[in-house]
Amino acid sequence: MSAEYQVQLEWGPQALRAHPADVVIVADADAGPTGDALRAAPAGLVLAATLEGADAIAEVVLAEQARLGRRASITIAAAGDAWPDGSLRVSVADTLVAGRVVDALAERGIDFHSPQAAVACAAATALRGAAGHLVRAEQAARSVGVSA
Repeated sequence: MSAEYQVQLEWGPQALRAHPADVVIVADADAGPTGDALRAAPAGLVLAATLEGADAIAEVVLAEQARLGRRASITIAAAGDAWPDGSLRVSVADTLVAGRVVDALAERGIDFHSPQAAVACAAATALRGAAGHLVRAEQAARSVGVSA
């Protein structure tokens, strides 16, 4: 049952309804409007993640868990984008950011994560050397209206 995982990963605003948590980490590579809504989440702690900031995010989460004195529930909300009809368009860039955060959490012993989080982590670690390029390429393609 997914509710038992400490670290959950979901996409879009539905992430917050699916997995309310002590800590919400917003993976939003392009700081878009979907991420704005997620960053306003009603959680004890809301953090904005980037590829470069994953280690710092993990340190803050570890400190929050120590402050709580128990295992903190963590939802990583990958913002994604919107298709012209308004439906959620999953973003590779946001998935890689989320995966980088999952990896940084796991390095600190916070590693009881959902299958979705595990897959994002595997992608981010396998593509570690190319992640920055892939994020920039997706952003560039979307800015000119091309499917990435």
